[in-house]
Amino acid sequence: MKRVLSLLCAGLLLLSVFSAGLSESEDDIETVVTVIHAPEQEHPERPDCFPDPEDDFIPLPETENYALNKPVSAGAHTDVYVSKNVNDGKTDTYWESKGFPAEMVIDLQGACTVSTVAVCLNPSSIWEPRTQEIAVLVSTDGENYSEAAPAAKYDFDAATGNRIRIDFEATEASFVKLVFTMNSSSRTGGAQAAEICVY
Repeated sequence: MKRVLSLLCAGLLLLSVFSAGLSESEDDIETVVTVIHAPEQEHPERPDCFPDPEDDFIPLPETENYALNKPVSAGAHTDVYVSKNVNDGKTDTYWESKGFPAEMVIDLQGACTVSTVAVCLNPSSIWEPRTQEIAVLVSTDGENYSEAAPAAKYDFDAATGNRIRIDFEATEASFVKLVFTMNSSSRTGGAQAAEICVY
């Protein structure tokens, strides 16, 4: 019993000495705080040292997008992915056809000289790369169409903005028709487009 009491007293003595030394060392420590002020900004800005992923996006013409919010028509669609999503100005909504071939017609509501069609998907990396086969036709009356760009396969990849552009000889058109005949994605059995732009 005496041995246990001796050990207990020795332990308490050591603890008090250690605590005293710790208190003294804490008093000797000089606290340094660095305050960094955030720059004034009206909207989030990317620091210069971080590259902008959009630098690698396929560039689109800086001219007017004639297709924006214009009337569109297409065949059957999948679930809630309706045709009006292709030109609402948002890439987080999209159109998905039910099967192939799938046609999408955009009424430009007047004659325009056009030379580029862009098809965009959501740029998020959640959308895995895929290939779609697309042809572009144009018309001045909505009845008779001529081929502006023949069917070809185009690769969509988030690294380049999940967008493609189809350039062709400038021509007058009041209606633009896209014909989709293939989509390599295993997640769908139809064509997909978040935005279709006409320049």
